Amino acid sequence: MIKDVNLGGSLGGTLNSIKRASAQVEQTSLRLNTGKRVNSVLDQPQNFFNAFSLNNDASDYSRLIDGLSMGTRTVQASLSGLEAIEKVLRLAENRALEAATTLENTKSALPNAILADNPVGYYQLYDADRIEAVNIGSLAGDPNGNGTYINGVSQGKEILFYGAGGLAAKFDGNQQYIGILPNDSINTAGPYDEKTIELTFNADTVAGRQVLFEEGGPVNNLNIYIDNGQVYVNGRSTFGGGWGPFNISAPIEAGVTYQVALVLDANNNRFSGVLNGEEFGSAFLPAPIGSHPNRNAIGAINQDIYFHDDGPGNAPTNRPDGSFAFRGEISDVAFYNDVISLEGLRARYEATSLPLAERFRTEIIEFMNQISGIVEDSAFRGVNLLQEDELRVDLNQDRSNKLEIKGGNFSLESLGLDEISFQKPSQTEASIRKIREAIETIREYTSKLTSDINIINMRETFTREKINTLKAGADDLTLADINEEAANQLSAQTRLELSVTALSLATASQQSILTLFSNGTGQVI
Repeated sequence: MIKDVNLGGSLGGTLNSIKRASAQVEQTSLRLNTGKRVNSVLDQPQNFFNAFSLNNDASDYSRLIDGLSMGTRTVQASLSGLEAIEKVLRLAENRALEAATTLENTKSALPNAILADNPVGYYQLYDADRIEAVNIGSLAGDPNGNGTYINGVSQGKEILFYGAGGLAAKFDGNQQYIGILPNDSINTAGPYDEKTIELTFNADTVAGRQVLFEEGGPVNNLNIYIDNGQVYVNGRSTFGGGWGPFNISAPIEAGVTYQVALVLDANNNRFSGVLNGEEFGSAFLPAPIGSHPNRNAIGAINQDIYFHDDGPGNAPTNRPDGSFAFRGEISDVAFYNDVISLEGLRARYEATSLPLAERFRTEIIEFMNQISGIVEDSAFRGVNLLQEDELRVDLNQDRSNKLEIKGGNFSLESLGLDEISFQKPSQTEASIRKIREAIETIREYTSKLTSDINIINMRETFTREKINTLKAGADDLTLADINEEAANQLSAQTRLELSVTALSLATASQQSILTLFSNGTGQVI
């Protein structure tokens, strides 16, 4: 049977000292390893839970930082897109200014090209401030060769194209027209195997039906007119078994200057229309046009007409003079008793500044089309502020404080850059103005986004500082003083070593006393 072991007071005290020193060494080792003096709820409950709460708050703010960072990146993507768009617009503006300078120095060779083909009638219409429209064709000097301005046709305010020799005639669509009397060289001595009629026009509107030119009446007639966005060339005759009317048309736009021509070539059985030097339609022509002795006109009806949708039979004869009036400007009206070839009509178009203006327009439009790609590529994580998306950035934990950024529309259409033109000075000025206004729009939105990103960055900086403050507060409650803990550990280790030494000495002393009082057999005397 094992009896209880009784330790002396000195030996027991030494063992307790060793136990305390060991516990302190273990505690300081843990604190040195973790860097914390509060590692569990048992260490210091109040500090532990307060630090836990502060760290949770810091974690919540860290998630808020993610949202702020993504908001910053989204705005940065948009700002990069806006910067690229502005560069494109700056280059477009420079090119438009170059176009203006080049076009201002062009000269038109159109009158020379027309006169070289000996037209019967050529009305430049630069004299609408007078009574008569002077004919400088082969009928010049004939009493019936000139036209008459009727119902207040006026002079336009601006040339129809750069290099034009004067201001075109302006029609207001209210029964204004230029009357031209019948003449054997024009319409009273048929049949006519060959005819070419050409003119330059710019319509204020392409709605409704508007006559540009007509000769003849309700039986035999040649005409050029606008009908709801289309320009028509048409003819009808009862001669040689009859033919027509023809439904030959091409789309046009208001505010654009065009050159249009009607070509009658009975020798080759062709009736065709040409717009800006390109044929846009033709029809089989079985015979010449017969005599068509009614009065002729520019800008409206003058003694009846035959439209493409009239008939069958003769056209109505109750259409008053001045009806179907044109609204816009017309110049350089010429007609021939010859066929002007397609090459010749194309040369007329190229004799003006219109092809050059169109090349500038096409070049700048194609260049600015890069904007569409830039806008599309400015998205970040599915949000594109340049395509009217909206961005919400939460600024605090409970989402009660937020920044809402509304996107803008930066398509060419929205910027007003889908329709630009350089045909005449006012259009060039308007195009340059549109580009500059677009640049200003870009700058205004850039300024707004810059302010927004500054708010986000400021809030992100504040939030990071808040996180650091919360973590620092938690650390203040839990972190250990490494120097202090190292000193405590050294002190505890020293006490432990001394206690172990003391225990060893006490044990040896007791062993000596036991030996002294024993009989050598291990039994105490």
